[in-house]
Amino acid sequence: MNYICTLTFKTKNKMIKKLLIVASVALSVTASAQTGRIVTNTQILEANSEISKSITYKASSAALGCDTITTAQNASLSLNTAGSDTATPGCSPKAGYVFGSNCYQDKEKANYFPIASYSSIAQGTVTGVIVTFFKNLTRGTGGTPTSTVGMTVYNGSLAGGPTSVLSQTMATMAQVLAAQSNPSVTAFSYLFSLPGGGVVAPTTGGFFASVVIPTVAGDTAVVFNSPASTIDYGYEKWSDNSWHSISSAWGAALKANLSIYPIVCGNVVITGISKNLGISKDVKIMPNPSTGLVNLAVTLPSTQDLNVTVTNALGQVIVNNNYNSVLVDVISLDLNNQTNGVYFVTVSNGKDKMVQRLIINK
Repeated sequence: MNYICTLTFKTKNKMIKKLLIVASVALSVTASAQTGRIVTNTQILEANSEISKSITYKASSAALGCDTITTAQNASLSLNTAGSDTATPGCSPKAGYVFGSNCYQDKEKANYFPIASYSSIAQGTVTGVIVTFFKNLTRGTGGTPTSTVGMTVYNGSLAGGPTSVLSQTMATMAQVLAAQSNPSVTAFSYLFSLPGGGVVAPTTGGFFASVVIPTVAGDTAVVFNSPASTIDYGYEKWSDNSWHSISSAWGAALKANLSIYPIVCGNVVITGISKNLGISKDVKIMPNPSTGLVNLAVTLPSTQDLNVTVTNALGQVIVNNNYNSVLVDVISLDLNNQTNGVYFVTVSNGKDKMVQRLIINK
């Protein structure tokens, strides 16, 4: 199978955009050779189902419930390489990786997680971050065993980028590569455990999780990306320590939803229907994933007034409906005009509420 994606490159002082062919993650991907490309060989990549398994990490040893959050769509993970840039020294004929080490000496690749992505977790703490890296034989992630790959969690906003540091940790290249248990599986995940048991997740806005990539020649870290979303959640830190959104740096056609998966633990975790007793056991949302038309099957023990809201990944409320004197009913929500992605459905009776993650996939 051949997949067409955006491949772009930049210079230090100005941005140059270009469309080329790159390989996307699938059961098997054939990438034909083309001038200005880095990845030109046939790649046998990990099945999407196995990638999904590798990132649905559960902290079973934790006293509280934990879940992973993401803005990426696992079925569309891609590998993005930079094209040859003859205007910048060291960037021709190969310029490196868009979401990894490259000739521009980018220092970090960050992904934003809005509060809506973890609003189902009360009093949430980010205890660690899983990152899915690329390595195919001698290509991709690798280098000196004692070199380091870091993880930093920042405050910040989608509009302004990362700001103050909340927590940080690092691992040696040897530790990261040890997570690739099968050399033939080119997508592998490494867990960065945050010190001190983690950091409290911001209760407003959201946060960034950022991979600190090596910049020494011969050391490379490469992260997958999911370009399917219409929202650019990605930022990168340049060699001058300035932050830039991926779209502004590499062109509006490229959206960043990196294969970075923070683990958030808290008192209440909803990874489907709420695990709490109460209204959660009385409401079922189906189908999920949905193509747009969603039904809430409600079977309450007594007549109650309900409020149903739906928020998108930016925290924007797109549905806010009240239903009076509900006992046994099916409430239909028409989300056909919404784009593919993650949404959150909240059902409340004024005393108890449930929050469920809903996937729209048309």
